[in-house]
This record gives sequence, C-alpha cells and structure tokens, in this order.
Amino acid sequence: MRRTVATELMDEPDVDAAELAQNFDDIERANALFGGTKPVVAGVFSRGAASVLDVGCGSADIPRALAAAARERGRALAITALDRSETVLAIARARTPAGDAIRFVRGDALALPFAGESFDVATCNLALHHFEPPAAVRVLRELRRVARFAPLVCDLERSLPAYAATVAFARLIAKNRLTRHDGPLSVKRAYVAAELAELAAAAGWRAPRVKRAPFFRLLLWDDAR
Repeated sequence: MRRTVATELMDEPDVDAAELAQNFDDIERANALFGGTKPVVAGVFSRGAASVLDVGCGSADIPRALAAAARERGRALAITALDRSETVLAIARARTPAGDAIRFVRGDALALPFAGESFDVATCNLALHHFEPPAAVRVLRELRRVARFAPLVCDLERSLPAYAATVAFARLIAKNRLTRHDGPLSVKRAYVAAELAELAAAAGWRAPRVKRAPFFRLLLWDDAR
C-alpha cells in the first residue's frame, strides 16, 4: 500500500471549530477503545519521567490521561501540551480540568520553543503522519533535542487491514464529516515500521526502535543519550 500525499480537512486553516471539536470526540473515542493512550502512558512512566511534552496535542486526551495516571500513582508529573493551532488549544483547554495543571503552549513542531533536554520525555501522538518525510525528520530531530530520557512517537501503521478497520469505524460509528474523510486518509498517510526507523535515523536518533501495538499502532522511541 503506497503512502498518500494529501491534506486532511482538520488541517485546513478555515476549519469550523465546532466541527473540529466533534472530530476530536471521535479521535478520543478511538484512542480510548483501540489502544492509542495506554502505550504512551506506560512509556512515560516506565522511564521515571517527572516532565513530559506532548507535541501536536490535539484535544489533550493523552496529556489528561497522563495527569490521571500520575494522580493514581502518587507521582509528580509536569505536563506541557503544544499545538500550532489556537483553535485546537482552545478546545484542549476547555476539556482540561483545572486540577490537571497542564501547561498549554502554542508552537511549531518543526522548531520547538524550548531549550535542549527541557523534558524527560517528549511525545508525539497521531500527528507525525501529518508531516511529509523531510518535515517528519525535522519533527523527530526536535523531539530528540528536547527529550532528556527519550522521545516517544505513537502513530497509525499504514496497511490494508488498518485502512479497512478505519473505514468501518468512520462509516459505522463516526457521524462527523471530518472523521469520515480524515480517518481513512490518516492511515493512507501513515508510515510503516521501516519508514519510521529510517526517518528517526535521518533525524539523528542513535538507537531508534519500533514495535507494533494493538489495533494498528506503531511505537517509535530512542532511549540512547
């Protein structure tokens, strides 16, 4: 299955905020049902992180899950959520309880506004496929730069079974126009394991590793410092 180059509706500059919020409802539901949250939470806490940056945070469901997990574990975790869109950040802030103490920052994944090793772990979830290879390399380089312990990426895996499953979810469960268009397209834009490893190597990751997670997800990380 060849990778598709196209733009998702959620990335359009004039996307309707209410429609985008409904799209994030579907993304959050998919993350909760199909394993997009658990491997990231496990990856952050297995490294003993006290601080984490989530790049391309969307509606901040994963930062909120990290905050909840920190409370359950009795751990202190400073969470920063970054997105380039003020519309997206407004949605994320509105969904985040004050007690979660998540810091929201508007910024560009291609040039993160932080010094090197500012965070223990830097994550990017369901966002890397939005970048074509040259830009994806820049994002991965930035994640590695700001991560003291490890960068961690969780994204879809491009494959025919993943595409079929996403089409079924979009048609049978989702009612949002953006979800129905962007969900299947996201799979077609996603990278396979070998491509992710090559992108990470090109970004200067010293020991990139990729593994599959349930429901057509790929985890990419680098613990080498």
